[in-house]
Amino acid sequence: MTPDAGTPMHRLGMNVRRSLALLSVMALAVVAAGCGSSVPAGPDLTSFAPAASASAASDTGRFDLELEMSLPGTDKSFGLSASGGFDTPNQRTHFVFDMSALAKLMAGFGESLGGTVSGDLPTDPDAWQLEAIQDRDTVYVRMPLLAKELPAGKTWIKGDARALAAQTGSGLNGLGSLADTDPRDTFAYLKAVSGSIETVGGESVRGTDTTHYRATIDIAKVTAMLPKEQRQGLGSLDALFGQAGLSAIPLDVWLDAEQRVRKLELSLELNDPGSDQQARASLKIEMYDYGKPLDAFLPPADEVVDVATLKQP
Repeated sequence: MTPDAGTPMHRLGMNVRRSLALLSVMALAVVAAGCGSSVPAGPDLTSFAPAASASAASDTGRFDLELEMSLPGTDKSFGLSASGGFDTPNQRTHFVFDMSALAKLMAGFGESLGGTVSGDLPTDPDAWQLEAIQDRDTVYVRMPLLAKELPAGKTWIKGDARALAAQTGSGLNGLGSLADTDPRDTFAYLKAVSGSIETVGGESVRGTDTTHYRATIDIAKVTAMLPKEQRQGLGSLDALFGQAGLSAIPLDVWLDAEQRVRKLELSLELNDPGSDQQARASLKIEMYDYGKPLDAFLPPADEVVDVATLKQP
């Protein structure tokens, strides 16, 4: 079996890479939010650096993530959601990614053009549910979209995470990139806050007392924090956001008593250069179950196919 440029295997890799890249760029503007209550507020802060460190240092925990976007020039909008958990001592992560909105978006565009979605990509939302488990250096991936491309009885693909990520021409490197998906990576950008930090008040998030803080992210600081290769790939973030009419990124952060992030939220309105149209985007990341064991079981061996046995172009 050879997943060439026309197969669902190849397109899956492309869609996963694009989706994860989109989430990664949005995560550069980390924020947090919760629901109000009479919870007493915590101390005033002058920096989020301790919170970034405390959150990233947690051994176990779970997360929910939602990204919603509307595109300029159309009333179509779509959202991507993910949930999962991490277990640092056992080097295991579990990740479920819902990309069904992409199928709905493609179907919507097809209808707007007076036709249907071309090609053989399914529009069934269930086909776009992707699950990944990383167990140390091995990553397991399951997605109904891949089912007909796999040997009979196999529903999972496994392989070395770094080897998958290195297969730049195969359409599988997006699957390997899932091994690096961890919302705690975004907490480093809390150190890019500029100016004062406002204490909004005490609030409850999933039954946990938190303090709501508000600040602004400095785009220049974010740029400086990125690895050199990422800076070269993205170009100037200052120019990018400047063209979109965004001079500052508002940040709201909810921290628990141990200075750990409990929820992040971002809402942006971006101008489409050369027009009066706007694109809107929002990102929410909620963290919970810090310190609790991660229930992520490896798939049955008889349902797994090793990626090394699949022919690559």
